[in-house]
Amino acid sequence: MAYIAYSSPKANGSVYAAVVKSCRKGSKVEQKRLENLGLVVDQERGVYKSRERGIFRYILGEGAFEIGSEDIESLNHGAVPAQEKLILDFGDSYVLDRYIWGLPIREAVDEILPGERDTLMSLLFYRILTDKKANCNARTWWDGNYACLLYPKAQLAGQRISEFLARLGGEGVQRAFFARYLDILYGRRDEQAAAILIDSTGLPNASGMSITQLNNHNGDISLEVRLIYVIDHRNGMPIYFRYCAGNIVDVSTMLTTIAELSQYNVNVDSAIIDAGYFSEPNVRDMYENGIHFVTRLAPNRKIFKDVTVRRLHDISSAKYAIRHGGRLVYMKKEMIDVYGYEGYAYIGVDMDSKSSQVKRATFNCMDDKLTPDEIDRRIEGLGVFVLLSSDDMDTKDVLPLYYTRQQVEQVFDIAKNNADILPLRTQNEDTFRGHLMLTFLATAILQKMQRDILNLRKKGDKTNPEGALMRLRNQKCKIYDRNIIPQEAVKEINAVYNLLGIKCPTTISKTI
Repeated sequence: MAYIAYSSPKANGSVYAAVVKSCRKGSKVEQKRLENLGLVVDQERGVYKSRERGIFRYILGEGAFEIGSEDIESLNHGAVPAQEKLILDFGDSYVLDRYIWGLPIREAVDEILPGERDTLMSLLFYRILTDKKANCNARTWWDGNYACLLYPKAQLAGQRISEFLARLGGEGVQRAFFARYLDILYGRRDEQAAAILIDSTGLPNASGMSITQLNNHNGDISLEVRLIYVIDHRNGMPIYFRYCAGNIVDVSTMLTTIAELSQYNVNVDSAIIDAGYFSEPNVRDMYENGIHFVTRLAPNRKIFKDVTVRRLHDISSAKYAIRHGGRLVYMKKEMIDVYGYEGYAYIGVDMDSKSSQVKRATFNCMDDKLTPDEIDRRIEGLGVFVLLSSDDMDTKDVLPLYYTRQQVEQVFDIAKNNADILPLRTQNEDTFRGHLMLTFLATAILQKMQRDILNLRKKGDKTNPEGALMRLRNQKCKIYDRNIIPQEAVKEINAVYNLLGIKCPTTISKTI
């Protein structure tokens, strides 16, 4: 007897079907494929999609039937559950919706694929409010969350999500977003000045995309794509992203990144960059374009070796001592020639770092039976670092300025741990671009919420976005014919409402 067999869900949630028949061969029963039905659109209604037939209905024993335009429309927009749940998770999505509504960048988000706003917002909420879930589970989450009433037209079937991500990743869509987003951040001016931090991170994957290449980053070898984020170091907000093949080194990407920003009238006036971006072409370009910069020099650079040989002899004098947080650092400043331009080298010794490195290195050298002179040569440069800047600054100011780079690490941490940028579950570059766009939006919102909460919370309060949204999830709502009734908020949930200045309603009209 023939029957319809369904495949296991693919990585993107897609399920495929075929008409098969069981046949006995000796003592074994084997399946014989009679007909491929293609992608499962609606299993309960027997609706499938294939390249040859488009969308059609198949009834076992009767065959395939065409679907009218009205039926197709109902499939496209029939996202509301057939049997509506009477109690939903409420607090997390309600507060997130109200919070985003009050952000200036909401206007830029609203203009992204406006005809598919419900899908965009539902996926955005899914990224922010859940932990490391595949897209194929988005519909299950949405069915039990207040988001299904906020955004009732969301299309969250597996194949629909893949198609949506491909559209979201369109170059035109992303250019329009960044033009609007950067206008909102910097104001509508002919040129928008920005003080930026640039850094990259690897996105390991085995997708087979042409941009997935072998990368050797600080000795770690992996198949990956390099993701580049640009952060405004004055407010900590991510302002732009781009990506490149995994085998392209960081130093090659800086000028292209700045050039792309200039297409949105963003004039970079200062940059804080890591040692991986230091090169003669990059430095010359920054001088020629009036970009003030601070960077760290790698120990193998000639400039590093030259200035440390000249200036380390008396650096431990108390007149060079500065306090950086709880650390003691000795630092000197020297004006030097930087590829024909005037620059300033800040030579430092971190005593905490030096102490631990010297102890470890000395023990290792003793184990290797080195002579005292050999040990002295091995440890003399430990704890030493050099910062290079185009500007003449007080030594006590240069370290705090350079270490604003930590904001980039914080943003990458949010992207990876809260916005689910990893693991990569996309199989082609079109959906990959949409995935990056979605995680960029989630990261920007979470970073803004993080900074707002830090500014608003009282001393001793350890509230953060992740913990706050997790608490809020415990507040439910009851669904009635015409109204939604949020349940009473306990003390911990009320504290989050009060902190963010959001009022919990007692009744919400169901005609949202």
